[in-house]
Amino acid sequence: MKYDSVKVFLETMCEYNTVKINQVFTAEDGQSLSVRCLPNTTTFEITHSFTQEIVQNDSTEETAQYIISFLSSYDMSKSS
Repeated sequence: MKYDSVKVFLETMCEYNTVKINQVFTAEDGQSLSVRCLPNTTTFEITHSFTQEIVQNDSTEETAQYIISFLSSYDMSKSS
């Protein structure tokens, strides 16, 4: 998945932050991130499925990079 595609999607999520949109990004190993824009804000809440760790971030760019890094970590560990 491309960084720009994820960034545009996140920007769209925040444009519609008055409705409950939740997006799940799943890596090939089955682990996933659940991402939503908190109501009436531009703050992203990211929940890791395996650890249930919740991270909040106000930056669309940083959130997109976090998602891309998560998704690519599976590919990098597989090729080792």
